[in-house]
Parts: sequence; C-alpha cells; structure tokens
Amino acid sequence: MTHPIGYHTGYDPKTQSPEVLHNLQERFGSQLQQMTYEQKIVFRAALADYIANKPVHQPSPHPEEITLIDCCIESAGVDWNIWDEDPELVEYIQACSQLSEGNIEGLIEALTAQIGGKVYASRTHTDHWEVSL
Repeated sequence: MTHPIGYHTGYDPKTQSPEVLHNLQERFGSQLQQMTYEQKIVFRAALADYIANKPVHQPSPHPEEITLIDCCIESAGVDWNIWDEDPELVEYIQACSQLSEGNIEGLIEALTAQIGGKVYASRTHTDHWEVSL
C-alpha cells in the first residue's frame, strides 16, 4: 500500500503548499500514478544525486554554467535523452530542487514506495522513452 506524497512530505492540501508539490500532485496524481516507471526512476535518481552532492557543491560564479540539479538530471536520464524526450519532467525535477531537504527526502521516499508498490502509469512507454546505446 502506498500513500499520497503528502504522507512522506510536508505537503499540506489545505494550503496547497509547498506549491511545487501541489503542482506535481495536480499534474501526476496524489501518488504520482500518472508517471511512468521510467519517469519515477529518473526523478528519484536525480533527486538522490542532488541531495548527496548539495552539501559539497560549490556554485559557479558564472550563471551560464550548468547547475547542480541539471548535472543530476543529466546523470540520471542521459540514456533516455531526457532533455529532448521529456522536458516537462525536467522542469518538475528542477523545481523540486527548491524544496527543503526534508521535502526532497520525503519525495524520494514516496517515489521509492510507489516504484516498489508498482504504482505507475506503465512500465515501458516506447513512444516516449527510447534508450540510446
């Protein structure tokens, strides 16, 4: 049995905050059940990488350089060509980098439980995700 993302995070449906989690839930459902398996894997991997590297990351003084969250997204989704194939997911992952560490950890926990509980739209979405070798 999996729970809505508010169970794992600080999301409050009454105040609809944090707004990032509200928007995520509005788009993909309360258990993110409208995400595919692959989307959840990439989302979880990018957020986990972000949390692991954030404490030691030295931001660049050059704004044109790639951000930490973008590096994490690239690492997690490079085989699926995520930047071209799923720009919407990229935007949600980028937005989630603005959440508190506790909310990011909760979202990772929710994604893990949902993957294990097989709560996703499909296992493969071949017209959308094509693995490049």
